[in-house]
Amino acid sequence: MTDEKLSREEEEFNQQTREEFAEVFQKQEASLTDEELRKRALRFLHNQVVGTLATCFDNEPRSTPVRYRCQGFAIYILTEGGGKVRNIRENNKVSFSLYGKYAGFRTVRGMQLWGTAEIIEPKDKENYSKAFEIMKLQEREDLKKVGIEEVQPGMAIIKITPNRVRYLNVPEGILNREIML
Repeated sequence: MTDEKLSREEEEFNQQTREEFAEVFQKQEASLTDEELRKRALRFLHNQVVGTLATCFDNEPRSTPVRYRCQGFAIYILTEGGGKVRNIRENNKVSFSLYGKYAGFRTVRGMQLWGTAEIIEPKDKENYSKAFEIMKLQEREDLKKVGIEEVQPGMAIIKITPNRVRYLNVPEGILNREIML
């Protein structure tokens, strides 16, 4: 499927969603400026801690739940390696998704991001140190229990730089709005 055809189908789906939203909730989609949308999307991204990283290699998709931190829309993930790292080394195009607590359709909140990923190794001291600082791993209770100093030395950091974001927040009337970065 071409990018143009996919974009057209996504827009048709989004239009149908807006119409159904107005019909079911007797409410119109929120009218937000691009800046307001960006702020709300960033707040949602920063308030979550777990997302799903999707990678693909040799036509084999892989989806992995991960903890993350972010700076702006950039996402940082501490990793021991494995299939996701192998996939990124071969194909750095990734997707990342996250969602809020679900308690019925009226509460649906979620985000998808598409972009490129890079692996930051501990031997790249300067970039690793910056990414490590952004992640604030010393604040994570689960890592305190196992000792971050013991876990961290051999672990890499995945940095995702998104170029496109889709944000959905039904309670606020935000329906699959896209942000191009």
